[in-house]
Amino acid sequence: MHVVHLNYWYDSKMTSLEDVLAIHPSTAGWAESLHAAGAQVTVVQRFHRGAQHVRGGVRFVLVADPYPPHLRQWQISRSLTRALQQTCAETRSNREPTVVHFNGLQFPLHLRAARAALPPEVVIAVQHHAEKPWPGVRRCIQKLGLRVADGFFFAALDQAAPWREQGLISPHQGVYEVMEDSTSFRRADRALSRARTGVIGDPVVLWVGRLNALKDPLAVLRGFESVVRARPQARLYMVYGSEDLLPAVRDCLAGSGLLASSVTLLGRVPHPELEPLYNSADYFVLGSHYEGSGYSLAEAMACGVVPIVTDIPSFRAMTDGGKIGACWPPGDSAAFAEAFCQVSRQPLQVLSDRAARFFEENLSYPAIARKAMRAYAELAAKRVERKQCA
Repeated sequence: MHVVHLNYWYDSKMTSLEDVLAIHPSTAGWAESLHAAGAQVTVVQRFHRGAQHVRGGVRFVLVADPYPPHLRQWQISRSLTRALQQTCAETRSNREPTVVHFNGLQFPLHLRAARAALPPEVVIAVQHHAEKPWPGVRRCIQKLGLRVADGFFFAALDQAAPWREQGLISPHQGVYEVMEDSTSFRRADRALSRARTGVIGDPVVLWVGRLNALKDPLAVLRGFESVVRARPQARLYMVYGSEDLLPAVRDCLAGSGLLASSVTLLGRVPHPELEPLYNSADYFVLGSHYEGSGYSLAEAMACGVVPIVTDIPSFRAMTDGGKIGACWPPGDSAAFAEAFCQVSRQPLQVLSDRAARFFEENLSYPAIARKAMRAYAELAAKRVERKQCA
């Protein structure tokens, strides 16, 4: 099977392939895992200059066009379409299925242009990246584009419900539960990690996420105040980049002696330095109201940190329906405190082992690649069947 990962968006700070892979490590993680699973893999990436590289058995094709990094809907990149055509044509003689893994549901016209340029036997699978259906008349444009896809990948099947209900995904289009990303972080000795990071507490609780309304840090803090009353040695460490609610968070800490003495605001931490922090923690918390998947949750579980996160579709899927740790209703501080206390009464080592094992079996790059390869094969078989019936 030949899999072509197609990426329309790039960051203006990227100047080389190394930058692409550093800022978006999932690009290499996905591609290299698919290659290890037996696929021939090419990544076709819009960029400010053209280049080709081979790394880890994967071919990376960087394609320049006259448009800015953030494409507008009407800016169809002809050079990217030509590169996609050529890439798919190079493997047609192999008689193996060719699958285009199209990243994002926010490029419907580009998706339609890609479909028109490709041979009919080429499969297109579209990966959801936290997008929501467009409102108003724009939804008609989104529907027009998405209808040419063979199937869709969501981190959780429940995330596809609004797309189906609004007619953007039809009944004949396949929907598969495949995570959008994973991590290379791995479990390490807790004592050694804490000696490195200086983290203390019993238990140690970690937050890694933006301080904004979507992540709802205030709900977590209000609940954590109750946790500290029951567990006076508990300590919460908060890592964040976006600081939208930082003034409100500081006011919350200043207004509570318990929180002021038990919560540490770490701010932005370089990504490589997060791995020892995760490995210093016992529990991981987030108050998210919506997520495409949950990168920081995946990183935490890879390190055996027990999740106590909100009951949203992606987190439910990533915690085996809340069986790994616990899920609580978004915005409900009392429910968070109750869930935390219930989980903390269970043997920590058992829960930690369960979290790490579930990650390896379901959320790691090799696990994602296995699920994707099965889905690609099923979509390819369905396309052949439709062609024979036509």
